[in-house]
Amino acid sequence: TERQTISSLPPGYAGSNFCSEILVSADGRFVYAGNRLHDSIAVFAIGETGELTYASEEWTHGDYPRSFAFEPTGAFLYSCNQRADNIAVFRANRDTGQLDFTGHYTPVGNPSIIVFHDLADRKS
Repeated sequence: TERQTISSLPPGYAGSNFCSEILVSADGRFVYAGNRLHDSIAVFAIGETGELTYASEEWTHGDYPRSFAFEPTGAFLYSCNQRADNIAVFRANRDTGQLDFTGHYTPVGNPSIIVFHDLADRKS
């Protein structure tokens, strides 16, 4: 049963779009949704009933955000900007969910997915 329909694009945006990654923050308070043609990541707060409320959006500082992921501490989000040939780094505000660009890029040809694994969790 459908509970809610909500756009990941800003009000009034009339252009085309393809969605990409959808992530839930480790603490379960925020949802992050990628917009490939809009080159943005939308942030939604998750209410007590599970309802989403638009919180903010951040430009990915690149083109065609195909995949993104939080590093193991949850403090930073890395966005694979596939057509820009880079991975951009954002600081995540744990109170608001807001993403803030750190100014750091890593050049990578055609990045399409990123995954982190905490080696400290590895069993001997």
